[in-house]
This record gives sequence, structure tokens and C-alpha cells, in this order.
Amino acid sequence: MKKRTIYSWGAATVIFLVLMIVTPTIPQSQAYHDFADQRTFFGIPNALNVISNFPFLVIGLIGLVLCFYPDDYFRFSLRGEKLGWTCFFVGVAAVAFGSSYYHLHPDDARLVWDRLPMTIAFTSIMAIFVIERIDEHKGTYSIVPLLLVGLVSILYWRQFFDDLRPYALVQFVPCIVIPLMAILLPPMYTHSTYWLWAAGFYLLAKVEEAADKPIYSWTHHILSGHSIKHVCAAMVPVFLTLMLAKRSVQTERISLYKTWKISWTRSRGKGTEEESFECTYTNVAVEEARLDQPGDMGLSFRFIDQVLLISQTFMSFPHLMIISACLLIAVFSYYSFKPTHIYLIDFSCYQPPDFLRSPIANFIEHLNLSGIFDRECLDLQQKILERSGIGDDACVPVTVHEIPPHSSLSAAREETHDILFTVVQDLFSKHKIDPKSIDILVSNCSLFCPSPSITSIIINKFGMRSNVKSFSLSGMGCSAGLLSINLVKDLMKIHGGSLALVLSMEAVSPNGYKGKCKSMLIANTIFRMGGAAILLSNREQDKDKAKYKLQHLVRTHLGSDDESYESVMQEVDEEGLVGVALSKQLVKVASKALKINVVELGPRVLPYSEQLKYIISFIKRKWGKQNEMYTPNFKKAFEHFCIHAGGRAIIEGVEKHLKLEKEDGEASRTTLYRYGNTSSSSLWYEMQYLEAKGRMKKGDRVWQIGFGSGFKANSAVWKCITKIDSREKNAWSDRIHLYPVCGDVSG
Repeated sequence: MKKRTIYSWGAATVIFLVLMIVTPTIPQSQAYHDFADQRTFFGIPNALNVISNFPFLVIGLIGLVLCFYPDDYFRFSLRGEKLGWTCFFVGVAAVAFGSSYYHLHPDDARLVWDRLPMTIAFTSIMAIFVIERIDEHKGTYSIVPLLLVGLVSILYWRQFFDDLRPYALVQFVPCIVIPLMAILLPPMYTHSTYWLWAAGFYLLAKVEEAADKPIYSWTHHILSGHSIKHVCAAMVPVFLTLMLAKRSVQTERISLYKTWKISWTRSRGKGTEEESFECTYTNVAVEEARLDQPGDMGLSFRFIDQVLLISQTFMSFPHLMIISACLLIAVFSYYSFKPTHIYLIDFSCYQPPDFLRSPIANFIEHLNLSGIFDRECLDLQQKILERSGIGDDACVPVTVHEIPPHSSLSAAREETHDILFTVVQDLFSKHKIDPKSIDILVSNCSLFCPSPSITSIIINKFGMRSNVKSFSLSGMGCSAGLLSINLVKDLMKIHGGSLALVLSMEAVSPNGYKGKCKSMLIANTIFRMGGAAILLSNREQDKDKAKYKLQHLVRTHLGSDDESYESVMQEVDEEGLVGVALSKQLVKVASKALKINVVELGPRVLPYSEQLKYIISFIKRKWGKQNEMYTPNFKKAFEHFCIHAGGRAIIEGVEKHLKLEKEDGEASRTTLYRYGNTSSSSLWYEMQYLEAKGRMKKGDRVWQIGFGSGFKANSAVWKCITKIDSREKNAWSDRIHLYPVCGDVSG
């Protein structure tokens, strides 16, 4: 026997060493901390993930009390059982504190205190099985070594090698071994099937943990899979506690496997008879005497016992097999249809050279010298420029600096090449990306739509592969940047493991208006040169190096409403000149579109407290007790706001509608001041401003709000998933210390 023990430990050690050699290290992914439900309730961050740990404390304390109950309620027969079960229930109760502490602010440091109590519970259960079904003496003496193994697995991961393999063994080996031992080894006590119920609930909990975000979506953002997982996992100690309370020493030790085999054989023999039969999977009847034992504690289990008796009547071995098959199908279905996570690896914004600057005074002088406009038109454009919020550093293409401005197809191509070639090359060089690795390419430029298309120009320039999926969007206005992101998001649902490049810009060269229509002259004054390249991925290997993760994208289109449809429109004036007309109702239309967009986005992002206030306000207004609806505090849902820099009126209109402070619109105002209205790319200049200022922190949520012709309002919510280095070079690095400019940004 001694040699067999030595050989067993030797074999286990060799297997462990081989696994450690042949398998790659498993570092702790930071994406693990990104749970679906991050809402704050009663001032508690990640409230439901924290509160759902309470059942562990309840059942852990109940188990500890019953372990030392004066009348020996659990009736332990073996010497080491009480110690083993005490360690188990201590671990269960500690899970409530460790997991709650972790979920208040998920990170690696706190994750240690979440996993440590679980290792105590796992290793204690292993020791208990050895005590009961293999050898009492060895099992008792294995309790402390197994607890130390669990502790070492945590230290190996956190303190030394950032490798989860030992911890994975500590967690998952018991999950495999315990059900097998419960089925194959003869039990000392009755009610052994409760081990299988416990194992089944643990398996279900792991499925719910893996399906955290899909469950959150299926329940319409009421409950997440992780919160349900906590409750389901707490059922494991519940069933084990019931087992301890109900069980008695078994006179005839027969394994569950043999019991099932006998029952199945009998049921097959009755297949031709016209009578019902019960194929129970326990060979020992429930002892009613245990239900009527003295004291209140026995009576407290009566109702639960009756429920479990009914369950045992129906849950025969064939039924258990059917349920297991259904669980396997559910797991397979989840992995087949699980949602795709979109990661924003990085983005690059175009920084025009200083010689393309167009100070306001120079711009006005050029308008005068061009000889195109009469005095009334010149005065109007000067008035708009001076009130636009655009500063002297904003740039225009070379051809616009000419007198008169030169607009042609070749000028537009030159501007497009200059902007897009620069930002794409910058992104590829920074991340050492082979252009042939790009799977999806999307460009958006509303008013310049050449043939070959802009995506074809990029494919030709950088030598991308022949089967790259390319899309060139036009005519969608300043909201086209987020529309491009949405297109990539939809494509990535079908094409897994893809790398996507999105290009956003607007060509200024060919779109200057030379007529006298006042509504068309506005566009001459506010649009400036700019563009951005955004690198997206749904590949698992990219999530650790990505900056952001897309959480929500909501689109609103008011094209069916004539006023909204005509608020931004390219048309021909009375003289036959083409220009983009901006309606006087533009701000009103934008507010209307934003309101509809927010109604859809709000329930997905706002904490319960803000949603409740809004509902109460809605009811009061319906009853005539309140005139104005409550505007939720969106600063409880987002740390940063990126409002399309379409003009000072647009930014101020959004701030007023959402009841934001001037500081919340700083990134938008500063972008408008330095770069002007760069159309769809303005949102990315604003994101880079926040990064350069060092305000973007890991875990921060950013709300991008885009507006465009049609009329469209689009929202994208990004979560920062890594530490952003403010010293990293971007379009703001050379003079970030000069901003914000008080007179122009906050005024």
C-alpha cells in the first residue's frame, strides 16, 4: 500500500510537470475585469455583482453553526470530517467578503481576495472526499497540505510569474474528480446524489459566468450572467448542507454507478409491460425520522425536504441524462452565437503642417481679395467666422490658400492623399502592422466620392490583399464616422478574428460655395482640414493591447420628418451653383434627434437611481404635478463627453439639453478652436485631446455624440481598458499645454 501511494504521488507530480512544460503560460487578462453590469445602485459601484454575494455569507454561517451544533446535528462519524467541513464553510462565508471587495473595484490586486476563499473551499472538498471514500487517516492529514497548495497557486500567479495554470488545476481538477468519485466510489452515507446536484449547479454557474454579457442583453439589461452566477454557485453549499442534514450512515455501500446500472437494467426489463416504473438514482430512502427530530432545526428543513423528494421522483437517471444533454447543447450554442467584442486598438488624427494655418484675419482677407462675393456676403461670412469659436491654428488645404481658391478633382485627390496616407502610415508604423493583415476597410467622406473609390486608393497605395472587404461611404454627413464603426461592428459579427481599418475625413477643396445664398455661405466658414484612421479588432489576442472596448452604439435617423431631412442639404441655388445649405432649425432638429437617441441609450448606461428618478418624473408629469421632465445625470454614467464639434451653437445646445457643465464640453470646444469642424473625424480629435491631457484613465467611459445630414444622431460608448500614456505623441502633443484657451473655449 505504501509503494502504491508513492507511485501515485510520483505519477501525479510527473503529470503536473509535463503539463507545466508543454502548455503555454496563462497570464491574467485585463478583460476579465470588464463585467457586463457596471451600474451603481444606492452608491454601490457594480451593485448587483456585489450584493449577489450575500447568499454565500448566509449559507456559510449556517453551515458553521450546524457543524458545532450541541446535539451534533450533522452526525459526523469520522475524525477529520468536522475539520474538513469547517474549513469548507469558512471558505464559503469568506467568499462573500472577498468577492464583494473585488467587485467594488475589479482589478488584479483585489482579485486575490476573491480567489483565495474559493481555493479554501475547493481544497477542503477534496480532502473531505478522501476522508469519506478512500482513507480517513490520509484524508485528515491532507487538509493542511491541500490548503497550502491552493495558497501557493495564488502566490504563483500574483507574486511570481503571472501564470494561472496552477490555480486552474486547483479549481478545475476538483470539478472533474469530485463528480467521478461521487459516481464510482461507494459512499459511506446516504443521499450521495446531492453531490451531483451541487456539481450541476456549479457547471451552470460557470456557463452563466461565460455568458455574462449575452444574459445581460437577453434580460434587457436587468440581470447579468455574473450576478446570476453568484446565486447559482451559492446553491452548491446549500445542497451540501442539506445533504449533511439528511444523510445517515449507509449499511450497504453501493456506488451510484452500480445503483444506476441496476435500475436501468430493471427498467429495460419492464419495457414490454404496461405499467409505470420509477428509476430513482438513490438506493436509500429518505429517513422521515430525521425530519421529526427534536428541536426547531429539524423542522426548518421540512419544506425543503418535501420539495427535494418531489424532485427525486421526477429526476430519474434518464431525465438526468436529458438535462445534461440540454446543458451541453446550451454551452455549444453559446460558443456558436456568443456576441463579438469590438476592440479599438488605436487611432491616429491628421496634424496639418503649420504653413497650412488659416488665421481668421487671413481668411477674411482672402475672401475680400478673391473678388467672388459682394459686400453683404463678405460681412455675413466675417460675422460667422468671428462667432464660430474657431481659432487661428485651424488649417485649410493648399488650394484654398490660393486667390481665388482653386477647386478641382485633382485638388480634392491631393488633399485626400495627404490626409489619409499620413494617418494610415502613422498607425501601421506605430503598431508594426502589415497592410495585408487588414480584413475590413471602410472609408467615409460625404461630398468627395471619386472613382476609383477612396478605399481603392488606399488598397493601391499600401498593397492590401485582393480579398479585403472594402466599403466607401458618402453623403452621410458628419455622423458618418460612427456609422462606419457600426458597419464594422455588424461585419465582425459574421467575420470572426478580423482586423478593420476605418478612415474618416471630409474634403474641403472641392466644396467651397461661390454664390449668394446665406444658408450655404455658413459651410464656407466652419469646415477645416482633418481626418482620422481607426484600427479595430475582434481578435482575442488583441484585447490586451487595445485602448478601448465598444460597449454601445445607438443610431437615430429622422429622415421621415421633412424638417429634419431638409436641415442639412446639398442643393443648387438660383444661379446654378452647388452648395450645402444649413437650416436655421438645425439646432432644434439636433436636439430632437438627440432626445430620441438618449431615450434608447439611457436604460443601457444609467444607474438604477437615475432611471427611477426619470420614471417618477414621467408619472408626475402625466398626472399634471410637474411641468418639466427630469433630465438624468449622465455624469454618473460617463466620465467624458465628446460632442461633435460642428459649431459653438451645436455644442452649447447639447450641453443645455443634457444639463452638462462647460467643463464637460471642453474637449469639443478646444477641438473646434484648434482644428475647426473636421466633420466626422472631430470626435477622434476630442478623444486624443483627453488622452494628451492625461484625463483618460483605465475604466473610464466615453460618450461620443455625432450629428449628420439626414438627419442623424449617433452615439457610441467606449470603455478605456488600459492605462493611457499622456506622453504618447498625437495631434495635440506639440502644444497641449496651451489649451484650453479661456477666452475662446469656455466663453
